[in-house]
Amino acid sequence: MIDYQAQLDMANTKNAFMLHNGIRAVSVNDREAVCEADALPEALNHMGTVHGSMMMSIAEIAAGLMARSDGRPYVSVGAGFRFIGGGKAGEKLVARAEIVKRGRTMAFIRTRVFQGEKLLLDGDVNFFCTEK
Repeated sequence: MIDYQAQLDMANTKNAFMLHNGIRAVSVNDREAVCEADALPEALNHMGTVHGSMMMSIAEIAAGLMARSDGRPYVSVGAGFRFIGGGKAGEKLVARAEIVKRGRTMAFIRTRVFQGEKLLLDGDVNFFCTEK
């Protein structure tokens, strides 16, 4: 049985990139992984909206958590993102990831980023399992 709480704890305490950028792993199970981040001033672009790289980062992190939900190690090997809307300062970002297909060596994940009900980003991240 997969210890989902241990996965959350590791992500939230050992991932320096997540800690530096204020990204938190909220939940993971065999169907969905969820991450959150506050849209702090450091996450904004020159127009005062959430920077695209912040949205892509939280999306890829949620997708990675979803890929690893089977207990195996993965690395991302490709991604494609579509920016749907601009994010506002001060409002929480929520990334939701779900399995599209999982094989022996590859996992294909769909991930989306929201602020409230508003969809900001939609994308796909592909992972390769590094387990021998």
